[in-house]
Amino acid sequence: MKTGDLVNWHSKSWVFESAKKDYANPGVVLQVISSPVSETRFVAEVYWADGKVTREYDCYLESLGESNAAG
Repeated sequence: MKTGDLVNWHSKSWVFESAKKDYANPGVVLQVISSPVSETRFVAEVYWADGKVTREYDCYLESLGESNAAG
C-alpha cells in the first residue's frame, strides 16, 4: 500500500461490526507510517469520503485493487 491508493475500511471480526458505520468508504491513503516494531506492519493516514482523516492499522484496510481482484 502506498500514498494515493484507494482503500476501504474492513474487519472480519464481529467485535468491530458497529465500527463499520463510522467509516465512509472509500478513502485515500495520505501517508504510510512504518511500524517501529515490525517491518511488515504499518499505519496509514487515510482521508475518507466524508472528509474525516484517521490513522488506521494496515490490518483494517483493504486496497480497492485487492477487493476487485478477489471479487
